Formats: sequence, C-alpha cells, structure tokens
Amino acid sequence: MNISKFFDTPIGKELIRFSWIYFILALINLRVKLLFTPFWFSGILEKDHTLFLQFQNTNNEQSRILQFYIPEALIKLFGLSIPDAYLIQRWVFIFLTFVFFHIYLRKWFDYKLAFSGVVFLSAVMPLTYFNLLQESAPLLMLTFLLGLWTIREKQIYRYMLILLIGAVNNETILILPSVFFFFNAQKLEIKHLANLLLRTFVTCLPAYAYTGFIRYLTRDRPHLGGAWHLPDNIAGIIRQLSESPLLYWRAHFLSAFFIFGAFWFFAFYRQSGKPLFLKRALWMTPIFVFIHLLTGVIEESRQMLPLSFIIIPSALWVISSEIEKSSN
Repeated sequence: MNISKFFDTPIGKELIRFSWIYFILALINLRVKLLFTPFWFSGILEKDHTLFLQFQNTNNEQSRILQFYIPEALIKLFGLSIPDAYLIQRWVFIFLTFVFFHIYLRKWFDYKLAFSGVVFLSAVMPLTYFNLLQESAPLLMLTFLLGLWTIREKQIYRYMLILLIGAVNNETILILPSVFFFFNAQKLEIKHLANLLLRTFVTCLPAYAYTGFIRYLTRDRPHLGGAWHLPDNIAGIIRQLSESPLLYWRAHFLSAFFIFGAFWFFAFYRQSGKPLFLKRALWMTPIFVFIHLLTGVIEESRQMLPLSFIIIPSALWVISSEIEKSSN
C-alpha cells in the first residue's frame, strides 16, 4: 500500500494520533532505562562498543552484530557519540514496536483495546531494566513482533526476511519456526506434518545458517556468565518464593513471572473461541520459558518481553470476552 494513501485510511488517521503518545511512552521508557544503567555514560558502553567492532567481546553479545553495527552507522553518518547512538537506537526501536504492536492488535480488537495493550506493555517494561547493556533487546522486540505478524498473515517471504534480520541481531528469534509449524499444522496426518516440517526447515534455513556461521566465526570468544543456568535459576526462584511478600519488589528471580502478572493466567484461560493464531502461538510459550530456564539468567526478565505479543493479546481476548458477557 502507498504510504500516503495508508494515512488517509481510518486506521492510518488513528495511528497518527496514537503515534504521538507512543513516541513519549518510548521516551519515558528510555529515561527509566538510562536512570537504571550507570554503565551507559560511565565509559563502559564505549569500551564494549570498541571491543565489538574488533570482535573481541564476549558471546552471545559478540555474535549479535546489528546491535553494534547500527549505532556504528549512526556514528559515521551523523557524528554522534557512542552513548547517543545507542540511545537513538533504543528510542526508535521501542517507538516502532509500540506503533506496530497497535496495528498488530487491531486484527482482533478495537482501537481502545489495542491502545490498552500497548500501554500495558509500556507499563511493565521498566521491570526489565537493570544496570546491564543488552542493546539487541529493542530490535529483538520489533523483529519478534513482525515475525509473528508475517506468520499470522502467511507472508512466507517476508517471514523469512524478518527471521534472518532478527537472527543477525539476536538468536532468540530462532524459536519462531515453532510458531510457524504449530499455526500451519492442519491435521494429524504423517504426510501433511512431514511436508510442513520440510517447509518449516526450508523457511528458517537462512536464519539458522547465518547463526551457525557467526557462532563459528566468534567461536573463540568466551561465553559471558556461562550457558547452563537451570540449577541457579531453580534455586533462586525457590529461595525468593520462600521470602516475605514484602520483599518481592526486589525478587529478581521472580520478576520474569511478575512481568505479565495475572495476564499469564488470562492468556491460558478459556481457549475456546480464541483466534487460532493466538491458541497455536501459545504452544510455543512453555518451550520459550523452559529454554530460558536452562540457558538464560532468568532474573533478567527482559528475556520474557518477546512473549508480550502473544500473552497480551491472548489475555485481552479473554478479559474483553468476560466483560462483554457480564454486561449483556
């Protein structure tokens, strides 16, 4: 669709109004992130960026090359400082995520619920902010959202492109082929499932091939914090669950579960009548959480943010349905 014509449509005009709000919400999130991250302006970000360009930093960060090449491009083009280039990257990608999340939600909801979904996401994101420099996260959110969108709309080539771009930025997106498989599975028939498995493999092959290549290229870089965290994660969760609820505000191991709050429950409650895409995409969620329990530091709750684009609409569908029933 022509961009100028799009903004003449009802949803285009709607988006013009809401974009101003999302721009400021992205700025508020940026402010909170910077306040929580002294590393940003202390010289550590500059040091990390220099090491990234020399391919001398730690993995998995070193293999996520878009997170430092995009700021480097901004530095070269506009003469920005390193902190400002990373600042712009975060602000722009979070803003775009909010805008596209609104449009994505309009498939199922009116503008009021779409707006509330974006505002909910903006409200919970500060729970994920720590004094850490994981700057592939904003683009990961955007590409994960767009990847889900292309799967839902069955746009195969766009899905392949988004998956590849996302993999160049952060390997977390490589779980999306499971959604592709679950959503497109139509019947429990061996021939059908075998053909679908082949399609799933072929469509994700470029992204997986790139990831294999970059990991081989950076194979000599040590893994920051190790790659096996299940015992530590389980111990931390149990320890903090046993503490007083008055201490839950600082219970970092529980923040991955607090991040969506009751939305975790509502997302999985009453699947009947829910759109097929949301029902099938939810099948990926336990896999996603389990993988992060195994290999991720679960107290870094930012790792759960890509699930926003499944959990939030799934929960909103149930909540709005219950409200409609009670009002009739």
